[in-house]
This record gives sequence, C-alpha cells and structure tokens, in this order.
Amino acid sequence: MKIIDAVVRYFQARTQAREQAALTELKARYHAFRIFLENNGKALELLVAIDGKLHRAEETDIRAAVEELLSVSSELVDGLNLLSGDRHTGLYTLHGQLAAAIDTCLRTLADHPADATYCLGLDALEANTPLQSGAKAANLARLRRIGLPVPNGFVCTVRACTTYLHSSQLMDGIAKILREVEFERTEVSAAAAQIREMILHTPLPADLAAALRAAYLELARTEGDGEQGTLAVSVRSSGATEDGVEHSFAGQFTSILNVHGLEGVLAAYREVIASGFSARAIAYRLNAGLSPVDFDLAVLVQVMVPADSAGVLFTVDPSQPESGRMLISAVPGLGTMAVGGSAPVDLYRPPRAQSTNDTDFPAAHYLEGAQIARKTLREVPDTRGGLRLESVPEEEAEQPLLSVATLRELTRLGTTIEGLEGMAQDVEWAFSAQVGLTILQARPLRLAASKEHRLRLPSLAAPLFSGTCASSGKAAGKVRLVRSTQELQQLDTRFIDDLHQTPCILVLPHSIVDAARLLPHCAGVVIDIGNPTDHLACIAREYAIPLITGAQTGLADLEDGQWIILDADHGLVLEAPESVQLQAVHNQRNRWEEQGANPAEPPLAATETTPALSTDRQELRTLIVPLNLTDAYGPTFSLRECRTIHDMVRYTHEMAVLAMFRAGDQVMEDAGDLLRPLEIGVPFSFLVIDLGGGIRKPKDRTLARRLTIRHPLSREDVLSTPLAALCDGLTTPGLCYHSAPDPSALPGIFSTTLLDERGPRPVGSFNYALAARDYLNLNARVEFHFAMVDAVCGRDTHANYIRFRFKGGGAGLERSHRRAVFLQHVLVQNAFYTTVVGDLVTASLTGASKEHMYRHLVMIGRLLGFSRFLDGVMTTDETPVQLAEAFLAGRYDSRTVLGDTGEGQE
Repeated sequence: MKIIDAVVRYFQARTQAREQAALTELKARYHAFRIFLENNGKALELLVAIDGKLHRAEETDIRAAVEELLSVSSELVDGLNLLSGDRHTGLYTLHGQLAAAIDTCLRTLADHPADATYCLGLDALEANTPLQSGAKAANLARLRRIGLPVPNGFVCTVRACTTYLHSSQLMDGIAKILREVEFERTEVSAAAAQIREMILHTPLPADLAAALRAAYLELARTEGDGEQGTLAVSVRSSGATEDGVEHSFAGQFTSILNVHGLEGVLAAYREVIASGFSARAIAYRLNAGLSPVDFDLAVLVQVMVPADSAGVLFTVDPSQPESGRMLISAVPGLGTMAVGGSAPVDLYRPPRAQSTNDTDFPAAHYLEGAQIARKTLREVPDTRGGLRLESVPEEEAEQPLLSVATLRELTRLGTTIEGLEGMAQDVEWAFSAQVGLTILQARPLRLAASKEHRLRLPSLAAPLFSGTCASSGKAAGKVRLVRSTQELQQLDTRFIDDLHQTPCILVLPHSIVDAARLLPHCAGVVIDIGNPTDHLACIAREYAIPLITGAQTGLADLEDGQWIILDADHGLVLEAPESVQLQAVHNQRNRWEEQGANPAEPPLAATETTPALSTDRQELRTLIVPLNLTDAYGPTFSLRECRTIHDMVRYTHEMAVLAMFRAGDQVMEDAGDLLRPLEIGVPFSFLVIDLGGGIRKPKDRTLARRLTIRHPLSREDVLSTPLAALCDGLTTPGLCYHSAPDPSALPGIFSTTLLDERGPRPVGSFNYALAARDYLNLNARVEFHFAMVDAVCGRDTHANYIRFRFKGGGAGLERSHRRAVFLQHVLVQNAFYTTVVGDLVTASLTGASKEHMYRHLVMIGRLLGFSRFLDGVMTTDETPVQLAEAFLAGRYDSRTVLGDTGEGQE
C-alpha cells in the first residue's frame, strides 16, 4: 500500500507541477499582452502627434517624436514575437528597412527647413499654430472657419517679419540699440525713435514685397475689386505672444485702418513692424520679463468693413463678474475711439445667455442698466485713405446705438466665442445696417479675482457631448446621421450637391472606411466609437477636416438636420446659434462657387485650410502615417502589405489578439484542476481559468486548493468585468435558448453530427474562458457552431476592444449563412465593424468607454444565447432581418416573432 500511495502522490505532484507550470506560462503571456497593449496605445498617440507636428512643428520636435515612435514600434515587434513564439520574425527586417528610410528623410528634413511661406490667406490658418500667424490671426481664423462673421484677409507670417528684420543687417542695428536700453545707457523713447527711422527707411526684400503684392491682389480679386488694387484694408499686428492668456500687448502696436493700394499696404506693413519697437512696446516687454530682441510679430491684413457703430464686448462684466451680465461699449463710426477711450460711449449690460440660442429674456432685460451717452464726434474712413473725424448729427447724438435685436445677436456671438475658447472673452466688433455684425478681434478677458475668492463662471455654451480630437479644427454644419455602411452607400449625388450649399457634419457609429469618399465635401465628422489613428481619421487629417472620435452618444443625442458646432480642438460638440448658421451657409456656397468644384472630383480640402506639406515632410509622412491595412479580415491583411509604421502597429495588434486566442488551446491539456466550471442557470456553460482577479477566491486557502472542476462557479463569483457583462447578457430575462431545431433542418444536423468528430473541436469539447479583472478570452463550441470573444473592458478607453467571431451550424450552409446575416445586422446596428463570408461572422469594436463596452458585451451574451439552434428556423431570406429587428427592439424570443414552431425553451 505504501508503494501505491507513493506512486499516487508522485503522479499527483507531477500533475500539480504541470498545472502550475501551465498557469504560470499563461499568466506570463497575459501580462506580456497587457504590456503590449500599453505600447500599442502609446504608438497610436504618437502617430496622431506626428501627423500634427508635420504640418506645424519645427524639425527638432518632429525628430524627437519619430524616434520615440520607432522605439515603441520596435517593442511591439518584440512583444508580438514573445506572445506568438517567434512566428513573426519577418517584422524585424521590415521595421529595420522602414527605420532606415525614415532616418534618411529626417536627415533631409534637417537640411531643408520648413516652408518659407511669407503670406497665408486667413482661411489657410485653421490647422496652423500661432507660431507663424500670431495669436490674433489664429484666433480670428478659427472663428471665421466655423462661420462667425470675421472679415476676409491674409497674414504676413512671423517668418516674413524675421526675413525683413535680418535683411540689410537691420536686426543687428536694432539689437545694438536695445542692448543700450537694457544697460540703461539709452532712454527707451530715444531708442524707439532710432529704431523707427531705421525700419521706415529700409525697403522690403524683393521676394517679400512680391509675396505681399500677390496676397493683396488675390484678396482684392476675391472681394470683387478685380485687378484695380484699390481695396480698402486694415493692417494690424498679430504677435505669437500677443492676445494670449499670459501676456496681452493690447494697445502696444499700431493698427493702420483704411489703407488703399499696393504701395499703401507696403508702407503700412513697415509702420506696424516699427510699432513693435515703440517706447511702450519695448517697456512692456522688459516689464513682462520678455526679451526685447526676441521679436515674433506677424501682420494681419483684413478687408475694411463699413461701420455705423463699433465697440468692445466683455462676455463678463469686469466690475461685477458675478452679476450674470456682459458689458458692451459702443461708439458711432469706427471703434477706434471706443478702444482708445477718447470719446463718450454707450454702455449696455445685457444678461449672459444660458445657451447660444437663448431667447428667454424679455427685450427690457437687454436695456436694463444701459447708459446712453451724448455723442458729438465719430471717426470714419476717408475716401482718399486713412480716417477722418466728423460731427454726429444732432438728431442722432442721444439715440442708443444698438437695438435690442443687435444686442441679442451680439451676446449670442459672445456666448459662442466664450464656449469655443473655454474662458471669458474680450471681443472687438463692428455693426452696419449693410452687412450686420462683424468680429474684429477676440482674446481672453483678464478678470481681477483674489486668491481667496476665485471667480466661477456659469457655463455659457455647455457642450452637447465630447470626444477625442482626431483631426483638429472647428466647423459648423447640419448633422447627417449615418448608422451603417448600407445607409452610407444609399447617399446619392443629390446629397453631395446639397453639401455644396449647406455645410454638413457627418455622424457615424464607427470609422466606416467607405465614408472617405465624402470627406472632401463635409465640414466635419463625429464618430461614436473609434480611435484617432484609424483609417478615416488619417484621411481627415490629410484633408484638414475636423473630426472627433469616441463621442459615444453622437447618434443618440443628435438629430438629422440639427445645427451644431464641432470644436475638434477641444473635442466638443455645441449647439450653433442662428447667426453662425447663416454665415456658414454663405461661406460654403461662396467656397464652392469660387472653386467651380466638380462633385465627382472634389478639391482637396487641405489646399483650402492648411499649408501643403513640403516634399520632404510629405515623404516622411508617407512612411509613417497612412494606414493601408484597413480590413483585418480581408485577404490583403498580411505582412507583405505593411508599408508604413502605422501598418505595422495595426498588424502587430491583430496578431497579438490572435496569439492570445491560441494561448488557451495550448494549455487546455495541462490545465486540469485549474479549470472551474461556470454555471449560471442557462444551457451554455464553460470552464474558467483565472489569470488574476477574474474570479472570487475563498479566504480559506485550504478550501481554495480543494476547489476543482467538481466545484462550479456562480455569477457572484465572477469579478472579471467583461465576463460579468457576458453572464448578464446570457441570463437576460425572457431570452430564448432554442432547445431543438426546426424539423425540416434535422437531415442537415444528422449529416453534420456524423462528420463532426473529424473537426478540430468536435461536439462535446470543453468551452473555456481565460479571465482577468478587465480581460476575457472565450472559446466556445455550442452544439454545431464556434463562438469566440476576446475583449478588454477597463478604464483606458484607447485599450478597450471587443473581437467576436462566429462560424458554423448544423442546418446546412444556406441556413447558417442566414444566421450570419442576422448576426451582422445586429452587430452593425451596435457600431461593430462587421464582415460576413458564408457562415463566418467577424466583428470588432474599439475605442469605447468601459460603460459602453460593458453594454456591448451584455448584447454579445444575449446573441450567444439567442443564436443557439437559430439556423434551424432560418427558412427564408427575410427571416434574418425580421429576427434582428425584433432582437434590437428587446424581443428575445423568436417564437413571438415567427410564430410557434414547436420549439421548446430551457
């Protein structure tokens, strides 16, 4: 007996050792997978960052980001080979080849600095940063892009100013004078006068003067001035540090209004540059701790607009910030006297609206507390150029300058701007009966608030919902909801024609690749579930179309035809005031009329809204950003088709998920008592392997060792979030588990049964699940079909995903295909990217929040139960859609949909 006991103990110990080794290997593989997912998320973030930097960053910033991406993507290749047992070693060669080509591009990029554009149209600044255009121009460009009434114009970049100041050794002389000021050897006023004379007597370089002339003539042509070159414009400063949150140079630089003709523009440009070295500007820079030598001024040229009145709007009354009111000053004629404080002004304190379309306030509220001054003088444009003063007619002297309608519209515009910028605003405006309201400037409003009493602003433009920026910019447009690929394909040329009349914001459940053809026609895109590096997001960045992903509730919260503002920079969707709607329609029609666009061959939006990439940068982007592997289940998804770093990131992720699928099968034979059956009272059971935190463990360690395959788990024992969601779906009240097939399907089932043992996992094979706190890998053979679910459901939205596969059936290929069509219909309506080939269904969902993933996994659980033997009742081609619509409506018993077929329910 002792010998027998010893033999038994020996084999038990060997079995336990084998089980423990299997579990250790599986846990190690799982932890390697989690590290892989973290690196994958980091790679995706870097891809988006690099795409943005290529359009606007310096070469050193680009190189640093690219080198980090190459390092992270190399770790992805290592991680995949660790998970797969070195099945993908060919990736090392491909990664090395791409890295070498990218390094060559980076060296070329360093030898050829960024594009030396001197002048850019205001509509070309949407994707640009204030580094070249200045804060004032960048702010106005953003507002103009979404449809706010901002006058057209162009900006002479910081590079243009730098080129000018370094021509003829001008900057050397300026720096020498400013050093004398810093050493207190020269008075500021004397230094400013010297610098002014130097600048005004130094001609512009020939190429800069030519660029200025070309930009002015193009603006004149656009505004209907033909080739005359007599268009009246304003010429103002736009510094990179001007109008920012930290420093405001308000009043420090010269603004020259009503400039006529080419020579006038060239002279005004030098005047504005010279004003950057005025006594006030030099003193301000020194007092603010800024070097007076580091000069970053751009110059903004805009069309002069007629003004019956003008002034300043503070979206919060600075004297009474918690009063719930704005403060508006107004003067007759141009706003120069209001800004300079040299004339009496009308003051209005209208209520702060609660939304951009608020009309709840009575008219009297807008005039409450108004102070109407007696106006005697106004400044107006002179027909010969420049400005002149004139007397205000006596009958107008004491009349209010603004009507209630104008006040209401002005507060709505202020509300919109404040909502977009996320802080109180200081807005310069002008009004004329001819063109209505126009916005001349917008910058942050500085409010005095002590540390003991910080001001809390009520939310003016509360977002409808938010998401993640995938392609920067802002746009206003009408919502067009598209819930599936089928709906997208039904959009005809009439829809595209409509887009040329009214801007459209396309709202999608996920990144539908076929939507790419519509992107050049759309003002923006909202995607409920996705990530910033999917195929559609990449194309949106190429076209400079604002796009947010991960909106989660766009399809549910929005309605077709609803007007919204898409603020992709901040990942927000807001309601659009009526004034923005009208201006957006006007801008859209003008844009397409000017371009003479052919709907079949739309122009690239990128040429309208963002400076084109240089050849060097475009070549670098081609090696990194484009995504060619768009169909993970198609025949072209292979290593041979990887042509970019983005392709490699996508390929390694898909292969890593498949490696985790195989991991369970590899350890099943050695798992033994590690497997615990899960029994939740439904005819669908499986064994669970805990990878850590997936199931509840008894406090008694001795009892824990005794819990084997003979001691089942209950729903209360499940701690894994995705497994818990699946169980909740499987146990949905009223869910029909078909216990028997339709009699007419029996011959096919008998045939399948006879052949089934030849398959890799015959009827009766164990179903198993690998479970961790936020991870699930389920392989199941339910009667005559396979079902596989792999999911991450945790706090990191970017790491979350669901992969679902379903294949087979016992009632013949035709009925199995119909069941696959049923599954496809349900999955597509739940925002899954889904394909069907015969009876094989593959579906994926990525980038959703933990809450959304949980709900979708509950739905998958219901599908697994509802689909049991469902192929047996698929008697007609209409049945799949009929059952799918019932399922989506919450009717989970097919007998109530198709009528009693004699099926039972367990």
